[in-house]
Amino acid sequence: MILTKAQYDEIAQCLVSVPPTRQSLRKLKQRFPSQSQATLLSIFSQEYQKHIKRTHAKHHTLEAIESYYQRYLNGVLKNGAAPVLLELANEVDYAPSLMARIILERFLQEHEETPRTGREKFTRPLKYTKLRILQLCAII
Repeated sequence: MILTKAQYDEIAQCLVSVPPTRQSLRKLKQRFPSQSQATLLSIFSQEYQKHIKRTHAKHHTLEAIESYYQRYLNGVLKNGAAPVLLELANEVDYAPSLMARIILERFLQEHEETPRTGREKFTRPLKYTKLRILQLCAII
């Protein structure tokens, strides 16, 4: 079935009111049964990426980074088994993986590494995950 601009806009508008979870995707499928799951997932992904790009700067101010880092540390101290990072990311409406990156960069800054050096230590393995997995398998 061909998707019209109006249908896309209706689906995208529906996404504004739901959190980016698997349950939300199921709700979309129920609301738009004529669309394939692949189509809905694609729209879901595109709209989420747009949201992240729009809000990226807000989450990378010095104040926000420090706030997230302190909240993360306090949460871990209260209950180390709790999914603090995931809860924090959901609370501020940001991708958990990107929130983890913010926290990790801030941690490396605190431990006497320049942000650039710290960033390089974990960016390359993230970009080359397959290579890293193969390297780990070779070690084992």
